[in-house]
Amino acid sequence: MSEATRKVNGVELGPHANCAGAELSYARLSGANLYGIDLRNANLTEADLTGAYLAGAQLSGATMVGAKLQGANLAGAVMHRTVLTAADMGGVNLRRADLAGARTNGCMMVGARYCQTIMPDMSLRNTDC
Repeated sequence: MSEATRKVNGVELGPHANCAGAELSYARLSGANLYGIDLRNANLTEADLTGAYLAGAQLSGATMVGAKLQGANLAGAVMHRTVLTAADMGGVNLRRADLAGARTNGCMMVGARYCQTIMPDMSLRNTDC
């Protein structure tokens, strides 16, 4: 395992890692470099991803209920049908992110940055271009 990776619940996490379907609820990944990681259908319920670098991540179908994502970089992330209910996404970078079909009930997104962002209803948001 390199310095750039972390092992959580037996799952090796790092840039471009294949962690599809991983059980990572309550994981502490604050500030982690998870560039381009595959977390499709992973369970990240209540995970702490504060300030994490998730640019280009594949998060489609992931469950992120109550996750802490304040200040995370999700630029270019694919989040189709991701469940973000009650997640704290204050100040996240969502430039070029695709949230088509994501569930965002009760999700806090104050200060999030949008540019060419596909929203859950398929509309394009360009507030910060």
